[in-house]
Amino acid sequence: MASKKTPSEKSPGAKASGPASSTKSQGAKASASSTPAKKPAGSTSKPPEPLASPAQAPVQQLVQRLPVAPGLGHQADLPEVKAPSLENLDVRVPAGEDLTEEDLLERFHELARAKAEVRQRAEGEALAMGDDVQLDILGYANGRLIPLSTRMGYWMELAPQLMLPGFSEVIAEASVGDSVEVGLILPDDYPAEQLRGMPARFLVDVKAAREVRMPDTESDAFLQQLGRGATHEEVMGSIVEEMEGEMADLLWVDARNLVLDTVVSRTEVQVPKALVDEEIRRRWLQMEGETLAQKFFSLEEQQEALDGWLHHPGIREDVERRLKIALVLRAIAQRDKLQLTPQVALELLKESSEPFGISEAQLRESMIDPAASAQMMDVAWHLLAVEHVMTLAKVTFEGADAGLAQG
Repeated sequence: MASKKTPSEKSPGAKASGPASSTKSQGAKASASSTPAKKPAGSTSKPPEPLASPAQAPVQQLVQRLPVAPGLGHQADLPEVKAPSLENLDVRVPAGEDLTEEDLLERFHELARAKAEVRQRAEGEALAMGDDVQLDILGYANGRLIPLSTRMGYWMELAPQLMLPGFSEVIAEASVGDSVEVGLILPDDYPAEQLRGMPARFLVDVKAAREVRMPDTESDAFLQQLGRGATHEEVMGSIVEEMEGEMADLLWVDARNLVLDTVVSRTEVQVPKALVDEEIRRRWLQMEGETLAQKFFSLEEQQEALDGWLHHPGIREDVERRLKIALVLRAIAQRDKLQLTPQVALELLKESSEPFGISEAQLRESMIDPAASAQMMDVAWHLLAVEHVMTLAKVTFEGADAGLAQG
């Protein structure tokens, strides 16, 4: 099992990958890792905290996907932050990238797969390219876990991976229930510069699989089933319209981020290293630490994995940015005397959680759980403060005829 092997160990049936296609596809993509310091001899590590309750799961999704830091009220010795001026808060958002034919074909493929016939593969049954597979994945480089590479119960289409050449091709040679070791060379355009061209290994447990029988996308019956038009031209037109709307939404996300970064730049914010470390550890526990404990990694191995996160420049930069935003918004909320009622909190959370598939019932359940409720209110305070700031911002989109003010 992947839980106890090291990258250099070979298991029965382990396969080495060779050259493979780099066709763009959705799938597992490992993030970068820096080389962490070795754990000092004789040092100890704190055992992982208990797994999150079902009520806390929606909270974790929101915290991970929004630029939110956890509540800072319980922290001692927080840095003093002066609330910045929100006057003349003007930002200009660069134009987004144009849709490509590849983007449209990829979305068409996703829509077609949603209408495919599927059959659950039995334990021991061979896989094939095009299957949906459920995988447990642990990624290694330099003999250490790659931060953010851990995936448990991860469903993906078994198709060529742009950033992991050869990954899917090796998995396709396995069967349901197999444990596979995939060796590959990370490409020269890999997002993490320090890992480009380096060997990496992925320990993969194939938990389940579904055979996918694609429909005849040229048939009238398929077009009727798709419900997006009577011809391929009409279908592609609806896809263009849909994706352009999504891109417009993303431009507003860019606008929000630009506004928040501009606000932070207007005041002095020094985030203590200990506060950054604590937030990184919290994220590591939620996203990786609990899984490693379940996989019976030793405390020393867990500490080494945590060190990888603590020394990862990209993770530190993201966490420090989140904390700066949280501290500045906290100061603004206090200065401008913002008020958050339970009803307003629920409405803010509903609006922000819908894109992530979080239901109102899940939100209400989270509000009942004491630990989850406290985190939910932290997220709601963040959303309220962001809404307050955005009402005072003037946002101009490149290519638009006039500025758009959100108010």
